[in-house]
Amino acid sequence: MALFTDTVISTLDQLAAQDTAVLDVASSEGIDVTAKLSLAQTEIGAELVAAGARSPFSPTSSSIWWPGMILTCSVQLASIVITPPLQMWHTFHTLELIYRDAYYNQLNDRYLGKWNAYKDLSKWAAALLLQTGVGIVADPIIIAPSPQIDVPAGTQAAATYFVQVAWLNSRSEEGLASPTTSVTASNNSSLQVTPNSPPANAAGWNVYVGVSIDSITLQNSNPIPLNQSWLLPSGGLISGRTPGTGQAPNYFRQLPRYLQRG
Repeated sequence: MALFTDTVISTLDQLAAQDTAVLDVASSEGIDVTAKLSLAQTEIGAELVAAGARSPFSPTSSSIWWPGMILTCSVQLASIVITPPLQMWHTFHTLELIYRDAYYNQLNDRYLGKWNAYKDLSKWAAALLLQTGVGIVADPIIIAPSPQIDVPAGTQAAATYFVQVAWLNSRSEEGLASPTTSVTASNNSSLQVTPNSPPANAAGWNVYVGVSIDSITLQNSNPIPLNQSWLLPSGGLISGRTPGTGQAPNYFRQLPRYLQRG
């Protein structure tokens, strides 16, 4: 699963899946949906940090969800996993913000009804998340940036390659894979992939390659050292697993259910 700070939590498609009219409403009312997605995430992040500050846990309390883990009172957004309840909260809160703006643009009661409906759904999803627990990772490994790709001389036939890379921490937990990058290689060439800007807690990396978006799979059997590039073997690509979805939570932390927003 992606981390809170890896990416925008919800997509335009997820907004449209909840409300088929929302993109048309936003277009007709001049509302920037991308800006609302970002604003909703900022507001949710602030509320999670505030809820963590109100938590009754002391800095030396051991976790009841992950034995031996030491909890701190503060909540670090970079350690929070985007679980389904968090994604729902973000979707509903974004829709709430969009219809709030639409109502104030037109003072249209139809928009008012949707604004209030999504406000209630946003509060419900927030309460669900805080009650069931916020997913936390102990050693967060960020999404990898796009790697450097080179096409040196080799023995491969001409092909277009699609590449992703992902960092691994010391527990061999894999972060979210980088955006897909493509390159076209001519005959008698090869493929070399070099990761960019590893984070301080990265212990290695994985490389995923395919000749189409749908065929991208893992190419290394063991983690690749940070200071080492990957070169396409003479035997060509292998069929490994597909890129993962990021780190799973190590534990879930319940937070106070009252929120700053009314």
